[in-house]
Amino acid sequence: MAERPRGTRAPDPEAWFRRYVPRPGAAARLVCFGPAGGAPAFYRDWARAAPAEVEVLSAVLPGRESRVSEPPLTSMTALADTATAALVPWLDRPTVLFGHSMGASLAFEVTRRLEARPGPRPTALFVSARPSPRRLREFPSPVADYDDEAIVGYLRERGGTPDALLDDPGVRELILPPCRADFQVIGRYVPDLDRPRIDTPLRVLLGALDRGVPVGDGGRWEEVAARFRGTRVFAGGHFYLLDDPPWVLDHVLRALRSETAAVSAPVSAPPPGAPRGTPRPAGPTDSGKGSEAVLTQARAHHERRIALTGEPLNTAAALSATSREEHVLYEDRGAVGWAEGAHARVTVHPDRTVLALHGPGRDAAGGTSRVFPTDGGVLRTLDRALAAVPVRNWRAYGWAAFELSYPLHGLPPVPGDAPLAHLVVPAREVRLDAGTALLRCLDPDELDALERRVRSAAALGGAVGGTARVTVDIEQHGADAYRASVAAAVREIHAARLTKVILSRTVPVTSPVDLPATYVEGRRGNDPARSFLLRLGGWEAAGFSPEIVTRVTGDDRVVTAQPLAGTRALEGDPEGDHGRRAELYRDAKEVFEHAMSVRLVAEELHRVCAPESVTVDDFMSVKERGSVQHLASRLSGTLAPGRTAWDAVGALFPAVTASGIPKAEGCALIRRSEHGPRGLYSGAVLTVDADGTIDAALVLRSVYRHEGRTWLRAGAGVVAHSTPERELEETREKLRSVSGFLVPAADVPPGGARGARDLDEQSAALTG
Repeated sequence: MAERPRGTRAPDPEAWFRRYVPRPGAAARLVCFGPAGGAPAFYRDWARAAPAEVEVLSAVLPGRESRVSEPPLTSMTALADTATAALVPWLDRPTVLFGHSMGASLAFEVTRRLEARPGPRPTALFVSARPSPRRLREFPSPVADYDDEAIVGYLRERGGTPDALLDDPGVRELILPPCRADFQVIGRYVPDLDRPRIDTPLRVLLGALDRGVPVGDGGRWEEVAARFRGTRVFAGGHFYLLDDPPWVLDHVLRALRSETAAVSAPVSAPPPGAPRGTPRPAGPTDSGKGSEAVLTQARAHHERRIALTGEPLNTAAALSATSREEHVLYEDRGAVGWAEGAHARVTVHPDRTVLALHGPGRDAAGGTSRVFPTDGGVLRTLDRALAAVPVRNWRAYGWAAFELSYPLHGLPPVPGDAPLAHLVVPAREVRLDAGTALLRCLDPDELDALERRVRSAAALGGAVGGTARVTVDIEQHGADAYRASVAAAVREIHAARLTKVILSRTVPVTSPVDLPATYVEGRRGNDPARSFLLRLGGWEAAGFSPEIVTRVTGDDRVVTAQPLAGTRALEGDPEGDHGRRAELYRDAKEVFEHAMSVRLVAEELHRVCAPESVTVDDFMSVKERGSVQHLASRLSGTLAPGRTAWDAVGALFPAVTASGIPKAEGCALIRRSEHGPRGLYSGAVLTVDADGTIDAALVLRSVYRHEGRTWLRAGAGVVAHSTPERELEETREKLRSVSGFLVPAADVPPGGARGARDLDEQSAALTG
């Protein structure tokens, strides 16, 4: 921290921070820094609304209110140095810093200085409506050169100051001096990105309609924060917190409570008439039940290993075909896990994660449930919910929808309450490998019956019973619309809004399909990195994943990613396939697309891994995946101290090869360009072990069934050099990995029964 000039007095802590509602006995403090030109009264209502154990302090900068006779400070360095010195005496109890707009940068710089000196430091930091330090360097603000008229125009655009005040010459003369000083601070501020990341937990709050701060930029604050807690987007613009202050303060206080036990109660509910659609974090009692539930003592699986003569994949597929319950089959290069039923179920929503127990020990209502508010980020909350499952050495199976990317990258959620992820710790599990099967049940009485089922499935597995296939129109369905969306994306890329985006199209399947039989046939015709067959949480799917989103091992904490980008057809003609393989290496567009993807994955690994451990283990080899061949690389790193496997998932999800570069802008363009949510497509099917191991397959090359419809879906990477016709052809090449293996449902006669025809009509209505 810079030294105070000789002969100047130390800053007066009482002058620097105003207490509208003094609470000297408060258990915690919330110290607030306002926007450029803002007065301390910006946070007056917060001081009045906060619970009795929280005291709110509002910063009074030189040249304002009681300090109007002092010359204003015009550099961030001077402002942060003196604010830090003034704040130290107030850090005698848990203290959270909150900064809005310019105040966010000031609060961040104060936090840096407090961490660089011995003594107390903040409990948490909130930055609101402020671009990330990286973006501030990339796009410096021009406001330091604004004259008075430009300053007034800027204030009108942001909307924080009523027009009536700006139109009054007398009031303008009061407003403009502090604005001039603060605009010098903003315009001359250049964040130092070479300094170590702060250790104070940091949260980002943004307004969904704030044109000056893209919601996708929120995640980039993680570059300067070792304990980044995620981004929360509220309805409104740059001054969203003035629209519904109780909701925003409620969110801040809940987060404070998650970092310290000092705050025991949330802010009082908003008054009647508050807008119903305003985002609000769920509290621990919002579920109406279960917040006080005591989970039963952890149980152990009962296990039995048996010799197995059948092929593991076919055996597991036959188990799925005969199952009447929800189930998941997950295959990793020949090793198969199969799960059925749910002892514990975890569903992730934007504002909460719910853990429901369905086994012994449930309550009279049929289960025991707990609700975990999503204050620390959706994946951290998911981790907490799984950790509360009262089973030893569990393995969870499930899926994550593409829309999980929205909270991870600061985008507004999809309307409705569809889960972002759905996992189960199963009641029954079979792990199959060559020659053996490990049976696991929580109820020992089920082991004999499960063994009989496995032996029967081993004898039955693999029998498809016919060569008939369901045909689908992968050539022309939705082709014109897809060409148009690619052309529009290329224009956005040329306008420098993003570098790459993966756009997809759907093709309806208009005849009933036997998914287990389709899985068996498709797996024979593909060589995937992972494969899966599931019926879980309203979704059914059979897929042959060409790559993983990530794998994190619990023992050595190694994170692996295997991006594929760059595609040519694989048609079984050795000479032609060899020629197309050579094209991949010569095609500048394909090589550029792949190199960009590898670079981004390396950057993502650096966020969560020890920097010296991140390596590119295999660069731009070729992997054959069914009907296509791809340029492929493999990267790895070791998790940095304090990082978890879920931090790695958050850094890498969604896969760059199914979203875009930058990811937030890519996801936003996908949302604008495609019709409706993606759901499972380009999300993940995954297994999670109690020791911290996570294996997540990228959901591509799949057939999907949901809400009475069945369809295929494929996409292509669009970059500046893309042409609509070539990207359309790439989707066809990928669709052939699945379309040729669709086995018709055996119990539907030619022409289809009435129920089947109704289902077909719904599928035919699906458009891409």
